[in-house]
Amino acid sequence: DVHTDVWKQERCVISMATLRINPKSRKKIARFGEWILMLLAVVWSIFPIYYIVISAFKMPRNIFAYPPKIFPSEFTTVNFLELFKNWSSFPTALVNSLIVTLAAVLLTVAVSLLAGFAYSRFSGKLVKNSAIFLLVIRMFPPIIISIPLYPVLNSMNKTVDPRAVLVLLYSAFEVAIMTWIFKTAFDRIPRELEEAALVDGCTQFQSFVRILIPLVAPTAVAVSILVGIYSWNEYTFAFLFTSSGSQTTPVLIAEMMGGLTGPSWGQVFAASVLQMIPMIFFLLIIQRFIVSGLMGGSLKG
Repeated sequence: DVHTDVWKQERCVISMATLRINPKSRKKIARFGEWILMLLAVVWSIFPIYYIVISAFKMPRNIFAYPPKIFPSEFTTVNFLELFKNWSSFPTALVNSLIVTLAAVLLTVAVSLLAGFAYSRFSGKLVKNSAIFLLVIRMFPPIIISIPLYPVLNSMNKTVDPRAVLVLLYSAFEVAIMTWIFKTAFDRIPRELEEAALVDGCTQFQSFVRILIPLVAPTAVAVSILVGIYSWNEYTFAFLFTSSGSQTTPVLIAEMMGGLTGPSWGQVFAASVLQMIPMIFFLLIIQRFIVSGLMGGSLKG
């Protein structure tokens, strides 16, 4: 039968084509597809940052020129010069952001580290209920919490540094989630390590410092990054509870965009670039402690 022979030939061709794609080739194709997806994700994430940086070095008239140029023909620093000329408070705002962010990171890591250890090693109805209460508090958006806090903190600003108020607010707002992150990290550490340290002559505090802290060091680095990014970019609390001398950079940049004559986009992009630099250095420095924490923890274990 002619139709049967044609069908057998087509099936044979399909089978041969299938056999040509061996398992190694399939893995290579799958890996290639993964790399393509990762590349697209990286481009999608980096392009806005690249556009801000390039726009900061363009002449103001060329920022929104059409058609847009991905690679401008000329670079200038006039936007940065105009920024420091028209907004002399920007360096102060940058320093305020640095102080608030570093203090919030240190306070949050210290409090959530101890709280996470307590929730991990102690049990009871009161401990369990308080842990759930932490999560419930964290579910409220900042603007709702700010309404009852505003009259109290506004009166405190007359006697307390507004930057200290921001540090307390950021830490209180972030300590709930970070405590649960540390609790999960401590739950994964066998209690036999602490018992072995106690048998070797260590006190409870010494076993906590010498054994447990090195093991949760990578978690502390991750918590520091999360709290640092949040504190550096937070706007609502900073807008409500700071004055002109204690403003952070997000508040000042928002003020730059809300001028009566409209935003000077060149200066806004320049301020955004300068705001990104400290956080980039912070991430580059602190990520080194992830590997050292893992190695230190493995040696202690």
